[in-house]
Amino acid sequence: MKKILFWDFQGTLAHNDWMFSKALHTVLINNEPDSKIGIDKFKATPMIGFPWQDHKRDYLHLTKSEDWWKHAEEIFTKCYSSLGLQKEVALQYGKEVRAYLLKGEDFILYDDTLETLKYFKDKGYENIILSNHIPELPEIVGQLGLSLYVSDCLSSANIGYEKPNPKIFHYALEKYNYPEDVWMIGDSITADVMGAKAVGMKGILVRADNTDSVEYYSKDLRGVTKIIT
Repeated sequence: MKKILFWDFQGTLAHNDWMFSKALHTVLINNEPDSKIGIDKFKATPMIGFPWQDHKRDYLHLTKSEDWWKHAEEIFTKCYSSLGLQKEVALQYGKEVRAYLLKGEDFILYDDTLETLKYFKDKGYENIILSNHIPELPEIVGQLGLSLYVSDCLSSANIGYEKPNPKIFHYALEKYNYPEDVWMIGDSITADVMGAKAVGMKGILVRADNTDSVEYYSKDLRGVTKIIT
C-alpha cells in the first residue's frame, strides 16, 4: 500500500521571513545605495494580487514560469510606485526582483526538518511537498538538500490552483493514484488542515497556535512522528 505525506514548505519545513519585502528592498538598495526607503516601508506596503491571496480562482493561465513572473512583476512595480519611485524606474526594479527570490540560501530549514523527513522515509512513506509558492520551488528544494528525502515538489504556481482550493488537492491525489494512507502537514489551519479535510484527507497543524482546536496538532515536526504511527 502506497503511503504518502504531503508537506507544506514555507513555515513548515523552512522559513524565509518577509521574502518579498526583503527582495524588493535589496533591489532598491543595489540600485540606489543612498535611498532613505527602509525595509519597514516595504513590509508596511500591501502587495496585492498574488494567486494565493484568492484561492477560489483558477490560475491555469499562469502555469508557465514566464507568465507567472510577468504577473508578479506587476505587483512589484505597483509596490515601488506606491513608495514614490518613477514609473520607468519602478518597472525596471520590478523585473530585477525575481533573481533575488530564487536563492535557496535565503531559506532556513527548521532544525527538525531533515530528521523528520528521514524518519518517515525510513518508515516507508513517500514525502511530497505541496505548497503555495513560486514556480522555482522545486529548484529551491533541491538547493536545500531536501531531494534526498523528498521525492516530488508540487508548487501551486505550476499547477494553477492554490490551497485550500480542492482542485490542487485532487491534482496531487490523482497524481499518486489516491493513496489510502495519506496526510497533509502544514502551518495553516485554512490552507493545509481545512483544505485537506474538505477532500477527505487528514491534516496536521504544526508550528502555529491551535486556536481552533484541530484534531491533529503538534508544535513542531517531531511531534508528527507520534501522530502518524
